[in-house]
Amino acid sequence: AACLERAAELFEGEADTLLALAVREAGKSWANAVAELREAVDFLRYYAEQVRDFDPATHPALGPVLCISPWNFPLAIFTGQVAAALAAGNPVLAKPAEQTPLIAARAVALLHEAGIPADVLQLLPGRGETVGAALVADPRVRGVMFTGSTEVAGLINRTLAQRGGNIPLIAETGGQNAMIVDSTALPEQVVADVLASAFDSAGQRCSALRVLCLQQDVADHTLTMLRGALDELRVGDPADVRIDIGPVIDADARAGLEA
Repeated sequence: AACLERAAELFEGEADTLLALAVREAGKSWANAVAELREAVDFLRYYAEQVRDFDPATHPALGPVLCISPWNFPLAIFTGQVAAALAAGNPVLAKPAEQTPLIAARAVALLHEAGIPADVLQLLPGRGETVGAALVADPRVRGVMFTGSTEVAGLINRTLAQRGGNIPLIAETGGQNAMIVDSTALPEQVVADVLASAFDSAGQRCSALRVLCLQQDVADHTLTMLRGALDELRVGDPADVRIDIGPVIDADARAGLEA
């Protein structure tokens, strides 16, 4: 608990570096980057509180836990997974998304500085098909935490099943979100919420709005307002604080969207 609380303070103390990495490596806007850091610090403090109530008799550690985190929350979910596994008494193999290893490396360095031993928390960057697959298949890994695509979660689940035994898999996977708007809704609020949900993080999160259902008699007015609001958004390099929407994560993501 003390180590996690120290880590939270170190994360806040290194805000400038962590924010810059989120913007430069993950293409986040500055507002997104701030939210990312706040969430990571919240996770550290939350699990520090949780662990104070743990009794090793009722909460036995599993052993080495593999944490596979996504690029769309390269600090927040990465830190949350690692902090949870450490709090439960497990050594951790941290496998960040291949697109965002630098911010993960800085987070691990700060956790080590906070007192987590180097052999208890180990960073293993690389591609999911190679590093991730090898780790999931390794009999020494006693639990897996994964956030990412439903397809990869299925592959991990099958690999763990083939190993036999009871290897816990905690998986959070993608989804499609819809918003349903009737005539009682305030159009200005609808437009603000649509913009926040659909285009925050360039729409690259499982909570992003994909389908907007409008009651017919308010549809035209709402869409006119929505188009006007979209025209005001600026797309570009998020290093410029005036930019609202940064790039998608890589060329593969762009190709998929354009297709």
